Amino acid sequence: MRSWERQAFLTYANSVQVGARMGIHECKHQFAWEKWNCPEKTLQLSTHISLRSATKETSFLHAISAAGVMYTLTKNCSMGDFENCGCDDSRIGQPGGRGWIWGGCSDNVEFGEKISKHFVDALEGGHDSRAAVNLHNNEAGRLAVKATMRKACKCHGVSGSCSIQTCWMQLADFREVGNYLKMKHQRAMKLELDKKPAKAGNSAVNRGIIAHTLRRIAKTELIYLEDSPNYCVKNQSLGVQGTEGRECMKGEKNLPQKEKKSCRSLCNECGFRVVQKRVEVVSSCNCKFHWCCTAHLTYARSVQMGTQTGIEECKHQFAWDRWNCPDSATQQRGLRLATKETSFVHAISAAGVMFALTRNCSLGNLENCGCDVPNSGKMGGRGWLWGGCSDNVDFGERISKLYVDSQETGQDSRAAVNLHNNAAGRQAVKATMKRLCRCHGMSESCSVQTCWTQLSDLREIGNFLKLKYNQAHKLDRDTVKEGNSADSRGAVVGVAQAELVYLEDSPDYCRKNASLGLPGTEGRECAQHGAGSSPREKRSCRRLCHDCGFRVEERRTEVSSSCNCKFHWCCKVDCEDCSQVLTKHVCARREDAFRRRNRAPK
Repeated sequence: MRSWERQAFLTYANSVQVGARMGIHECKHQFAWEKWNCPEKTLQLSTHISLRSATKETSFLHAISAAGVMYTLTKNCSMGDFENCGCDDSRIGQPGGRGWIWGGCSDNVEFGEKISKHFVDALEGGHDSRAAVNLHNNEAGRLAVKATMRKACKCHGVSGSCSIQTCWMQLADFREVGNYLKMKHQRAMKLELDKKPAKAGNSAVNRGIIAHTLRRIAKTELIYLEDSPNYCVKNQSLGVQGTEGRECMKGEKNLPQKEKKSCRSLCNECGFRVVQKRVEVVSSCNCKFHWCCTAHLTYARSVQMGTQTGIEECKHQFAWDRWNCPDSATQQRGLRLATKETSFVHAISAAGVMFALTRNCSLGNLENCGCDVPNSGKMGGRGWLWGGCSDNVDFGERISKLYVDSQETGQDSRAAVNLHNNAAGRQAVKATMKRLCRCHGMSESCSVQTCWTQLSDLREIGNFLKLKYNQAHKLDRDTVKEGNSADSRGAVVGVAQAELVYLEDSPDYCRKNASLGLPGTEGRECAQHGAGSSPREKRSCRRLCHDCGFRVEERRTEVSSSCNCKFHWCCKVDCEDCSQVLTKHVCARREDAFRRRNRAPK
């Protein structure tokens, strides 16, 4: 495997795997009440248990899996998860139709399609009709993603007149892609092709015959070669589970037609009777947010992800400091302190929650929430007006307050300081936002611009808060208003809301302290003689070891890492284990070396 191919596998492997599984999940949804319900054994294309056949059902499986891979790659690209990939801005500023122009952030489906082809189509190594049909259905799945995309627009103009609109293309919900392909499955065409490997292998003649046959069929249609087997009866050789023991719906109101008819389709038509069974089901209810990291159901994933992202950024910012944001710092034991370090933990956690909520809001992942558009169409400055899709930080701030600030139930100075630092973290998100603009005008004259604001990378927020940490203010308890009234909660006298504050001096982070949850610096890795290291890393051995009374010890460690990765259908990426020896420098006790040097021989 060439080096760039190996790097591509590593870069996109997780998205490919997630996309393929999302496609299979949608397959299970679409066929949940049918005799063939996308069973697990059908998915094992790598072992060819059931996809030696080329039925209507396997045509759908190929199409929805390829669509899922393309969909996930496209979405991750637009979210900025890949380097050298982002929104499709190829038509920005061009007229799209009467009264509207291209703008905003269109999802980059061309990128998703290209990488999906590279991974998924590479699995078809054959030269026969079955391989040609599978490749055709892969392409139909990718075209379904394009066919279901929708145009989103925003108005611009004086006083909300909507004299002009900027529009962009975005992915539909994946359920719409599944519904679209289910319709194509119902109209799938059976082909009469030679299903044996061609005598000439991959000759131009053989390829020409297959291409001529498929040329008469639109690329958007699903095709198959063989009639479906009897899905009522179990058949292990084909991976068919049969319908005996399957659940069906009976006696429920307001059900879709497919579910209403499921007992007849799965049981009666297959010669089985319907048996009623009662099952006790346990589910989550009455959920509450607890530090760290769970939440109410509506925003649970965003709050949890935001808190964890904030803690990861904390670990990055303090990686080469004596206090390195240990896990104990995010637990109640560590948060009882009111030191400079806990001020940062509170701020970055609140910022992470606000960041995640704001981002998911703008991406449409949360109901009743979207872009911040109150200023859309209003003049923002000389030569530009507000437009596009600004990230809705006010929404993120409001929900973050609701969840994070509710943890501070106390009425003392410590609670007030924690609330102040939470607010400072949210202010950091706003302070680091950036303004983006697009030009509009005849012949790219840029006579007017539409601009919007969007979140910076969380790393920038972390850097901003690390500066605030270095300038943090130590307070006397008398300067903090105590009490739990609306006016006094979080009120700190004489300190700007954007600044971090603390009450207590930091303990000795060199030494282990089990009662405070401090691990100490003994055994910590430091960077020595590292090319391209930051000044903080270059001084880490002195700070972590020498200044704490430890010596620097060199240790060699054999590390295994993934390499030569390959995608296997469906849905995993297999990699080889490659080993290399790494040299690390860690802090060790000076007396250990002294004792070894002076130990008498036995």
